[in-house]
Amino acid sequence: MANSDEPVRLTGSLADEEAAMHKGRGLSLIGVVALALAAIGGLVFLAGGDDQARVYGDLGKKINGLGRGGFGLFWGCALQGENVGDINSNSELMTKVGGRGLERGRNYGVYVRDKCLPMLQDIGPQLDTLIAPEDLKADVKALREANTMLRSAWNDYIAYLDDPELKYDEALARPHVQAIAHGWYDFRKALGALNKTIKSKLK
Repeated sequence: MANSDEPVRLTGSLADEEAAMHKGRGLSLIGVVALALAAIGGLVFLAGGDDQARVYGDLGKKINGLGRGGFGLFWGCALQGENVGDINSNSELMTKVGGRGLERGRNYGVYVRDKCLPMLQDIGPQLDTLIAPEDLKADVKALREANTMLRSAWNDYIAYLDDPELKYDEALARPHVQAIAHGWYDFRKALGALNKTIKSKLK
């Protein structure tokens, strides 16, 4: 029979228990640190996403502002009275432009030069100063080149029309009108490509 006066012996030492307790705290601390780092990483990721959305969103507004503004206003001026949004082919555009040149001759060229062309010219400097992400640079360049081509084609057509004694010849005018339609198509194509990429980045 055991003597009740003898001290009760514990299976582990106090030092062992303290070490185990510290080990548990250490593991808990590691877990807290890991969670904190994960949370910080998530915030950085979200911040990066917000920053990307802001960059592409702002760029989209500027690009579409040029499309609706300079480009859209120009065509509304050059083809006054037409619903330019309904023109869907090069041949249709050529008919609209060529018809006005045939009907109004030099007066049409003077009108486009003085009233409309400045709207198109304003696009160039805005595109030149536009800072675009790497994946949009090629499309911005294509937009810039289309705008330059369109302006050059219109200047050539206006030069052809600039004759008080003009006898409009559709065969002679056709290359100028074709070049105008080409620039119109390329501008819309580049604008569509830019919008497609921007929308994909904002999803």
